[in-house]
Amino acid sequence: MQKEIKFCTPSGPYWFLSPLALFPIKMHVDGQDFVFPSVEHYYQAMKFYASDPRFNTILQLKNPDDARLLTKTPEYKVNRRENFDNDKFDIMERGLRAKFAQNPDAAELLKSTGDAILIKSCPVCYKCGFGIGSGTNRIGKILMDIRQNLQK
Repeated sequence: MQKEIKFCTPSGPYWFLSPLALFPIKMHVDGQDFVFPSVEHYYQAMKFYASDPRFNTILQLKNPDDARLLTKTPEYKVNRRENFDNDKFDIMERGLRAKFAQNPDAAELLKSTGDAILIKSCPVCYKCGFGIGSGTNRIGKILMDIRQNLQK
């Protein structure tokens, strides 16, 4: 049986797989270059245009979970980037690919998972993870694809 690696908790050995893990990524957004502390910062900031003050507020937060929680507040649920909801999975994938392309240590850790099935196993993440026994595991699938490309 193929080994499964489940990741979600910050104290776990596979936390580096999470979009919330602090590996900076440089991304070109709205004609400018920005360095995001994590993929989660990038994903949450992309809900807004770079000219929106909320974009910069998210970029400056130290904790990626604070960025995630901030965008759940009423003032962050309005006037978002056009088509974000249609593009959100592509945005997450671009961020994850950048993370492992730009951070050699993270890439080596990902390669060290061998051929294990990677599962984002957070109890509340249904769309990108596994949720409570359900979900699509999109992030796990993206990570396995990135790993396969790195191993070539």
